[in-house]
Amino acid sequence: MNVRLFVAVEITGEIRKKLAEFQDELKKVDADVGWVAPENIHITLKFIGALDEEKIEAVTTVIRDSVTHIKPFDLDCTGAGTLPTEKNPRVIFADVIDAGGILAKIHERLNNQFMALGVEHEDRKFTAHLTVGRIKTRRNVRKLIERIYSYNGFNFGPELVTQVVLMKSDLSPEGPIYTNLHSVDLV
Repeated sequence: MNVRLFVAVEITGEIRKKLAEFQDELKKVDADVGWVAPENIHITLKFIGALDEEKIEAVTTVIRDSVTHIKPFDLDCTGAGTLPTEKNPRVIFADVIDAGGILAKIHERLNNQFMALGVEHEDRKFTAHLTVGRIKTRRNVRKLIERIYSYNGFNFGPELVTQVVLMKSDLSPEGPIYTNLHSVDLV
């Protein structure tokens, strides 16, 4: 049976709390946005997609290999914006600053090693971020953009990354349900 999988870094409660407050401020604009539940906010390192359940052990091995020799490291969650562009916003995010480029290194290792399991290689540049919402229509989008960019230098907090997780995503009418299948500690 196929399961929907991705590799992520989870964030702490303090940052989640500030992101929920950020969402509450943006909701006042009354734009048409699908908000990510605060408990579901994470940094996606690699979206795997649908994969046979029998390959989960091999996926976990790839994750372990991809973080070999990577010790716990710090991130800073500062600022907010939209993807892909301000003129054509579809995703609202909080920015993740990875001064050492460690997340990009892990992403690249995952991207290359998962090809052996038949997972598509992503060619676009990896950008670490925390998705807080997805814009559905253009309703009040200009006001929304102004509010988002008023958080340009806002610090949501530091994050110490100590593990990478394999997550399962089950889609439901209320939104995705994420289940942590495996955690791989950084040592």
